[in-house]
Amino acid sequence: MKRTISVLVAALILVFSAMPVFAAPSPSASKEYNVRVHNPNGGSSTYTTKTDKDGEHVTLTAHPKNGYKFYKWIIKGKYVIEKGSLKSDVLTLLLKSDIDVYPVFKKIGSKSTSTGSGTSISQNTSPTSPQTGDNTIYFVSALLAVIVVAFGAVGVKLAVSKK
Repeated sequence: MKRTISVLVAALILVFSAMPVFAAPSPSASKEYNVRVHNPNGGSSTYTTKTDKDGEHVTLTAHPKNGYKFYKWIIKGKYVIEKGSLKSDVLTLLLKSDIDVYPVFKKIGSKSTSTGSGTSISQNTSPTSPQTGDNTIYFVSALLAVIVVAFGAVGVKLAVSKK
């Protein structure tokens, strides 16, 4: 019986000590992402990047042509706004994935906007991009723990009944 309990405790320690390894962020260097800027007819934009321990930071700057004014940014991809807003002509982001950037300019005195691509673009109005994740590892770990406990309980019951 002592051996069964020891095996059960060892298995539980193994399962629960492995969970933080899968859940913890990677200690490796920050990943660099691609920034693709799609400039419309109403102006252009430039960007600079800086990578540090937190990740890759991008500063976007809009440059409207004469007769146009900057209206907003449309950004496809995962990011967190660090400074400014989607309506600021200068915006700093922390990238979480590759991004496509569409500066939108308005002709002064006009209601139409220029996005350059001529296609409909859905926009993210949230200050942060959608966060996604996979919780499968937690489910599998919990399931394994339940299975180990169940087999341990059956083993203990069988060991007790044999005596």
